[in-house]
Amino acid sequence: MYKVKVYVEHGYFEYSVSQMSSALEHAQVIMASGVYRRSNASGDVEFYKPAKVKVCGEGLASEYPDEFKRT
Repeated sequence: MYKVKVYVEHGYFEYSVSQMSSALEHAQVIMASGVYRRSNASGDVEFYKPAKVKVCGEGLASEYPDEFKRT
């Protein structure tokens, strides 16, 4: 199981996806479109601007780890 975490201005939303490929595709689509869409408990559809998206789960480590450098 993989968790997709969508970070917005006031926190983050998360949901589970069963396959790594689907989770990565969700993350890419959200960031490419610049919109996270969700239905709330009242059945209304809400739209948020994502700041970043994380995919968490097993087997996601990179062969090419990078380092963030502040400028």
